[in-house]
Amino acid sequence: MTVERTLAVGDVAGNGTAAPYHRLRSAPGEVHSTRTDFVPGPAPSGGSTVIATLGHLTDLHIVDPGTPARLDFAMRTGAGADGWGGLVDWVFRPHEALAPHAAAAMIQTLAGLDLDVCVVTGDNIDNAQTNELSAYLALLDGGRVELSPHGYHGPQRLDWADPWYWQPDPGDDRYKQLWGYPTHPGLLEAATTAFTVPGLGHPWLACLGNHDLLVGGSAATGPGRATLAALATGDGKPIALPDPETRQALQQFLADPMTLLSGPTRTVPAVPGRAFASAADFVLAHRHPDARPTGHGFTAANERDGTAYYSYDPVPGLRIVVLNTDNPHGHWDGSIDKPQLDWLADQLRAQGPDDPLIVLASHHATSSLRNGYGVCPDHPGERAYADELLRLAVGCRNVILWLNGHHHANRIVAHHRGDGGGFYEVTTAAIADWPVQARTLQIARERDGGVCITSTLIDHVAPAVPGADRYTSNWLASLHRELAYNDAVRAGRTGAVGGALDRNVRLRLPARS
Repeated sequence: MTVERTLAVGDVAGNGTAAPYHRLRSAPGEVHSTRTDFVPGPAPSGGSTVIATLGHLTDLHIVDPGTPARLDFAMRTGAGADGWGGLVDWVFRPHEALAPHAAAAMIQTLAGLDLDVCVVTGDNIDNAQTNELSAYLALLDGGRVELSPHGYHGPQRLDWADPWYWQPDPGDDRYKQLWGYPTHPGLLEAATTAFTVPGLGHPWLACLGNHDLLVGGSAATGPGRATLAALATGDGKPIALPDPETRQALQQFLADPMTLLSGPTRTVPAVPGRAFASAADFVLAHRHPDARPTGHGFTAANERDGTAYYSYDPVPGLRIVVLNTDNPHGHWDGSIDKPQLDWLADQLRAQGPDDPLIVLASHHATSSLRNGYGVCPDHPGERAYADELLRLAVGCRNVILWLNGHHHANRIVAHHRGDGGGFYEVTTAAIADWPVQARTLQIARERDGGVCITSTLIDHVAPAVPGADRYTSNWLASLHRELAYNDAVRAGRTGAVGGALDRNVRLRLPARS
């Protein structure tokens, strides 16, 4: 836990022309501060009674890095470019092949904690593929994790002769030149070799994210896109845009992904497991006999009705309401449909002192619940956005917490009601990117009837610096985190860690009147 040890920038291990490459190091722990958004002053004396302790894990992005259905090649021209709208800013990570090992290390860490339930808030996988879905479930439930049955075949291989990417084998590339990235011969083979894990061991609840069902987290995969589906499972991986002068790429990709994926290709082994998963596939995969709780929260009604939202009571006096904020029409931000809004209103009607406290969970944070892509202009009310959801949540006195991810950053926002109460929205950083953290939230009843939620960030068990156990899963997880910190193209050195009041903090709420 980060109250015992934090991670900080360490020694320079490589010099690039744009920035040095740093190791990480262990640093002193961070004590809990207290937020006073709703309740001033310290907690009342006399102690408190713990209701439940939740784990929060999000944005694992378990990725098959060699799949043909990725726009990794387009990042070189599209990142930050006009008309791309952020479509490819996060498509390639130099550390992406190590993602399953980072997830395994974090799951191992959470397994050793005393948790009532872990809430996993989406973007569990990266590209909506069934092989990624199987790997993510194996990581959490225990089993064999395998994404690349034929080994690594993608642009980080040295024989692809594309120095734009980091290529761990000896040679020269852009990452080594600009950012001093290291050389690790054989790393790709080690990272993509199948391995077995024991799983979390605690009950855990699932939630859909945009990457779980949309190609690149953006484009729908449904009927009528047979060419895209055949590309994903086939043996030709695109390596360049069909038109180098592509304009309005985001709109093209949302309307028809093949307009950007029909350029020159390179031969790779075909993998049938790269078939796209539908929402029904996702729900059914979680409803296996050994799931704890049943279906990992997904219900028989979800299976019957094609929905992916539900409520679950992990302990007496507490209810977790899980939303599906994906827009099935496409685009990476979120919204919900009208039937789900009506269902949520029913869930939030009971708000008396004897009714359970409520924790909402979704992939998207309220700041990204604005996605109206594909909505018919004649029926604008078919999707609901942040304002409508917040009106319901703030209006229910029993809502104390809203857990989400999507932004790959640690953030905590207070939402106020007119009577002085409200709830906290807690966004936790991604496993995929720096700072590679999860979170625990202990919910307790204070002596005066108020609620105190103690948030504690979690670093995984792998050491700050990769040790002598080269190419073990633990070593790969350690290197993943080091590479993520040094990933200057995206989140490596930004404010993703959040401020002190977004991390280890006590969140106090007044007693319900």
